[in-house]
Amino acid sequence: MFKHSMKIHSKLILTLLTLLTVSACGGTSTTPTTIQTTATIFYAHSLVFKNTSTLLSTGYNGFGQLGTGNLGNRSVPGGLNSYYPFRGYAAGGDHSVAFTNNSSVIYSWGYNGFGQLGNGTTTYSSIPVRSGTVTGIVAVAAGALHSLALKKDGTVWAWGQNDVGQAGTATGDTSGFITTPRKINGAAPLANISSIAANGKHSLAIAKGGALWAWGLNSNGQIGLDPSGPMQNSFDPVNISMYYPSSIASVTSIAAGTGSSYAVAANGTLWAWGVNDNGQLGNGTTTSTHIPVQVKIDALTYLSNVVQAAGGGQHGLARLASGEVWAWGFNHFGQLGSSQPDSSYAVKVTLPGSATDIRAFGASSMAMVNGAWYVWGDNTYGQLGVGTTGTVTTPTKMSGF
Repeated sequence: MFKHSMKIHSKLILTLLTLLTVSACGGTSTTPTTIQTTATIFYAHSLVFKNTSTLLSTGYNGFGQLGTGNLGNRSVPGGLNSYYPFRGYAAGGDHSVAFTNNSSVIYSWGYNGFGQLGNGTTTYSSIPVRSGTVTGIVAVAAGALHSLALKKDGTVWAWGQNDVGQAGTATGDTSGFITTPRKINGAAPLANISSIAANGKHSLAIAKGGALWAWGLNSNGQIGLDPSGPMQNSFDPVNISMYYPSSIASVTSIAAGTGSSYAVAANGTLWAWGVNDNGQLGNGTTTSTHIPVQVKIDALTYLSNVVQAAGGGQHGLARLASGEVWAWGFNHFGQLGSSQPDSSYAVKVTLPGSATDIRAFGASSMAMVNGAWYVWGDNTYGQLGVGTTGTVTTPTKMSGF
């Protein structure tokens, strides 16, 4: 079985022996530049809405994932080379995906070595390109090299890399990837889905009623199965709520870290499982487990009244009903909101007000406070959008907000 270590600081390194045809505008070109490249997945770009439909991007742009029509990095959020009014979005390893306001169709841009742009090719694009013909999209999610989309009818569609089942289907070929969106039809029907999440090489979904489904890589138990058992990885979605009725029988919110998973239970408790080498499960240990463990503040106190979680490369975030934000795990880049050492317990992040949204990606963190994004953590490529590069250890307002 495939074993994969998701040991990430600010980046996940994958060596790909491939040639990519490059065009300055990202499409086909009569005079392409062919480069030999070793692809590096940085998780080093971010996307934000300035208002309800104007999508901005900042950070690393080596494969056009900022959608600007060029490959230049930037450290201040700016617009895309696109006139599409977007309603939702997700940032993957080196690609981006979004869906439109009116007809709810999917557009993607950036790295496409495994078909993660969904346009039937493996040529990357620095401008948004249509991803298949699926319509009626209400949410999207992006992993390292794959993408998910949720339709309003409750079905989930996936495309991109599928070598360990992260796209939720046996491809029937040896390529290990899917270049156009494909409906996930597992051995057990994946239907009536209300929420999706993806990171690294695994995917999660919540069905109406609160059941949690997971599929893809399971090298560290991140899909809730025993990695030493017969199902190290799963190409079919698995209802893992039925295995853990005392913890995640009914889930209201989910998040995927690169090698870990998070679920907010209906009672406001937060549960985590998967890799834990830097304390990213938040239970006071550094022992990885496929069995959900409850996130703690200290040895005796559990985090409670949680409404949202977010997963980065090796750290996690939680937002409480009060608007407080807590963080745990790896802190080499200040992604916990301070310059303190790593923490296997949740620590409170100091913010200027109550948060209404949170994000985590790579070794970076974000929180929405009073309509503005506050950011902290890894900023090597300007992914925090503060106008400079370099580590940011305390929450700082993103430029333009």
